[in-house]
Amino acid sequence: MDADNLPSPDQVAQLVRNHNIQYLRIYNYRPEVLRAFSKTGIELMVGVPNAELSQFQSQPYVDSWLRNSILPYYPATKITHITVGVEVTNSPDNAANLVVPAMRNVVSALKSANLQGKIKVSTPLSFGVLSKSYPPSEGAFSSSYENVLRSLLDFLEENQSPFMVNLYPIYAIGASSLDAVLFKSPSTIFVDPNTRLSYKNIFDAQLDAVFYAIANLNFKTTRSKFDAQPDTVHFTLANTNSRINDIIVTETGWPTHGSRPPHASTHNAKTYDYNVSLDSVDDYANIDYAQTYNTNLISHVMGGSGTPAMPRANLDVYIFSLFNENKKRGREIERNFGLFYPDMRSVYNLNFPGKGTGKSWCIASSQASNSALQNALDWACGQGKADCSAIQPGQRCFQPDTLVSHASFAFNNYYQKNGATDDACSFGGTGIKVSTDPSYDNCIYN
Repeated sequence: MDADNLPSPDQVAQLVRNHNIQYLRIYNYRPEVLRAFSKTGIELMVGVPNAELSQFQSQPYVDSWLRNSILPYYPATKITHITVGVEVTNSPDNAANLVVPAMRNVVSALKSANLQGKIKVSTPLSFGVLSKSYPPSEGAFSSSYENVLRSLLDFLEENQSPFMVNLYPIYAIGASSLDAVLFKSPSTIFVDPNTRLSYKNIFDAQLDAVFYAIANLNFKTTRSKFDAQPDTVHFTLANTNSRINDIIVTETGWPTHGSRPPHASTHNAKTYDYNVSLDSVDDYANIDYAQTYNTNLISHVMGGSGTPAMPRANLDVYIFSLFNENKKRGREIERNFGLFYPDMRSVYNLNFPGKGTGKSWCIASSQASNSALQNALDWACGQGKADCSAIQPGQRCFQPDTLVSHASFAFNNYYQKNGATDDACSFGGTGIKVSTDPSYDNCIYN
């Protein structure tokens, strides 16, 4: 990360464990980082920077790299993926042409170590590789990258590796699409005219555009376009023997601070024009929107519904990033995607989905009205006899000082005291059951 004020790798590993984060992507292979995650059970995606791709054209160099930089820590450190380069099509040098040969050398080295299949190799791409993303069924890669992408897709198919892409719906905010970007649209924002599939959020629309771009490139020689029959298109995308078996969203997130004060928005989801470029994206860079986006993203992904074109697909999504990057070049918002401050305090409360434990908690719905939440909180701490001492000023759960956070703690206290039943998490429809521990920092939810 481009920062000089971060905690030590050992401290970061403990932070990640404390918050029940089970999957982590790192952008290098520093030995102290790999060592810190030894025997934690946390699955790591490690990265080779673009600057090293020229060296990775040499098979002996890659063999030595794997032997000295990866194998000493594996399998105690649970490395599951190696990403070779990052957004290479955006790189001003020759990275795009170097990445597939470098990946082939990494796979060859893994084969020599009998690790092929155990550690997957791929490269994260920018959503900008698409020249068209609306409607999703007409998703298409830019012709400028066609040769590179065909070679990449061949590699991924041969090695059963995932296609990796970075998605940032915030950069698609149009004239009135904020609710759709934040997963808050109560109804359909558009219907794909070719498939008749309905879309309620921009994340699904972008991800399906990637699915279709892969399928369109694959079938370009035999079909000029998709048939206007939903079943035909569904078959193409659902056929896991076709081309790519898996897509991983290797980055998505929302900035908490920009170069200008937050914009007071009353936008709704009446439009589906999500390709509009917004120069003033930092108008929307604030903690409230960041918490809303990432909370609703997690809920959407963990809900198991998949996307309209890939229903019930198992979505793998990585939220960017753990910390703000005070040395990162570019606009102010680029430095402020972090979930934690350098002192390891949470920027905002976020419930991370870990591996199932069979336990459940009750928290407040972020969709409930303030008046309904306040009434439920008053009842829980009063007539319901929940122990609300921890959310009083100066106590361990007072921060963040928000109604949703305070209500969540009170709801869970009442829920656990009353048998953890569905009725005990009702609160007039403002409570929701979750299977991931909402504890944060020193605030422990029993």
